[in-house]
Amino acid sequence: MSDRLSSLLARFSPRAHVDRSGVLQSAIRFGDEGDAGRLHLLRAGVVLSLHPGWSPLRLARASLLFYPRPFAHELQPDETARPDLVSASIHFDGGSVGPLAAALPPVLVLPLEALGDAQPTIAQLFGEADRALCGRQVALDRLCELLLVQVLRHVIDHGLVGAGMLAGLADARLSKALVALHDEPERDWRLEDLAAVAGMSRARFAARFKQVLGVAPGEYLTRWRIALAQHLLQQGHAVKQVAGEVGYASPAALGRVFATRTGSSPKAWANTRSGNGGSGNGSNAASARLQEAAADFASTASG
Repeated sequence: MSDRLSSLLARFSPRAHVDRSGVLQSAIRFGDEGDAGRLHLLRAGVVLSLHPGWSPLRLARASLLFYPRPFAHELQPDETARPDLVSASIHFDGGSVGPLAAALPPVLVLPLEALGDAQPTIAQLFGEADRALCGRQVALDRLCELLLVQVLRHVIDHGLVGAGMLAGLADARLSKALVALHDEPERDWRLEDLAAVAGMSRARFAARFKQVLGVAPGEYLTRWRIALAQHLLQQGHAVKQVAGEVGYASPAALGRVFATRTGSSPKAWANTRSGNGGSGNGSNAASARLQEAAADFASTASG
């Protein structure tokens, strides 16, 4: 059995692209189009983040400001203490409402000093940002991705999300069942099997799972399977192969559930993705198609 994050990151990993670093001299806006989130690392100074319809956030110490999904905001520098920051666009495989992106809150603010295990990564990231060395862009992008993994660990270990998948992974017993389910989606899981993995009675497990995850175990398994099916289809796998890998006895069985969840057959969905180049950085319409079935996780995360 893998750890709590490995199965998720193997399929729905974050991809970062650092596109800004240094002292912010004037206000800068970020839109909510596409499926990219934003990561801002404030090293020094003071910055104000404004959001339409939300209260502003004022950061006056070294902090991480993370928007996992597209979220319109504007960064305004303090005139007396201009902020020094590194900023990156963030794409999660599976789209902005895929399992990992949807499990996070709309915005996450953490003081950098709270990320104890990530201090070497943060220091190296700022060091790379300061120097024009060979391979700087690649180094910055990969360091941001490593930092995001460390942030996810921190969120789980400290129980910073109150409901949904990450809350389940923070639960000592539920996490065992979730990891098993994530590792083996093809298995014919019964409620009693998952309860046994968690070391709980059938009734207690079902109640606790629904309380923390917001859905019953069977519903969560279906959502996970369809999200995985989309991931595999996007990679070009045949429908027959995908059906077996995500726990359906035949392409027809997968097709029925897939169509119910997405309004499209697996083949038609895959053809649509192929027609748009299979890129997670395409048009808004393409991003929406990528996210159709995985969108169920958004309600799980907020439940």
